[in-house]
Amino acid sequence: MNEFYEKLDELYGAGDLAAIEEFITAAIGETCDGSVERAGLYNELAGFYRGLSRFEESEETFTRSLAIFETAGMGATPEYATVLLNLAGLYRMRGDADKATDLFLAAKKKLEEAGAKASYAYVSILNNIALAYQEKGEYDTAFEYAFEALSRLRESSGNEHETAASLNNLAAIMLRKGGYDDANSYITQALEIYDAMPETDVHHAAALTTKAAIQCRTGDYQGALDGFRRALELTRRFFGENIEFATCKRNISDVCEMLGDKQTAITELTDAIRIMETILPPDHPTTIQSRKKLEKLTQTAGSVELE
Repeated sequence: MNEFYEKLDELYGAGDLAAIEEFITAAIGETCDGSVERAGLYNELAGFYRGLSRFEESEETFTRSLAIFETAGMGATPEYATVLLNLAGLYRMRGDADKATDLFLAAKKKLEEAGAKASYAYVSILNNIALAYQEKGEYDTAFEYAFEALSRLRESSGNEHETAASLNNLAAIMLRKGGYDDANSYITQALEIYDAMPETDVHHAAALTTKAAIQCRTGDYQGALDGFRRALELTRRFFGENIEFATCKRNISDVCEMLGDKQTAITELTDAIRIMETILPPDHPTTIQSRKKLEKLTQTAGSVELE
């Protein structure tokens, strides 16, 4: 499997999404039906679909992986908990924070029962629980989980990727709480780690987005615009035009409006809505709010032109 993941990392680095899907699918076809190896590859494919915002395919594939582990009597193992964690992440991305939190806590319990609190999966669960509570507006609880994750990572070496992700998580939480100085301190540490990596990390865009959001809140609109645009290109490289790509477009639109460039703001928001409508249900709150914002922005821009 080492050769498989080395090749997969190479394809992700090249940003060849079609080749990635073909490679994982071919590997699945070479495994025995119902084998644990196939379950692991289903988890990999489901994660790929999730990154592309192909949510229905992702959920179906995660479910296949879980079913194999259950049939093999591995329902209380770290492997099973990891897939459960990834499925919960899917629900979080789809906006179902309550369902995601329940699954995250279930995965955490399974790892504790398996004696795997020192594993990477356990730290990942702590970070994801923090994200879920953050989206529910329970920032103090979110901070507790995120800080525990970072503390566990700092107990050992060689965890640069996970440490950077945890620092970004803490920065995002402090941003929501209005603690901009602390948020900036955490994100600066995270970006120093990402910038020092020999190859661009898949989560670098998320950290750039957090930094840009902090800059926007503190009045550095040009810095925010530059950060969002850099995050946009990294997101496109790794995931194509997924929901994070659309959100980044919407953020760029907001900053352009703050800078007085309403025409660019309209163009970026229009494109963001186009992407949202291919991924989210037509009555999704994010899409509805974005349409209303575009209507208001267009009317305002028209008034300015008439003057």
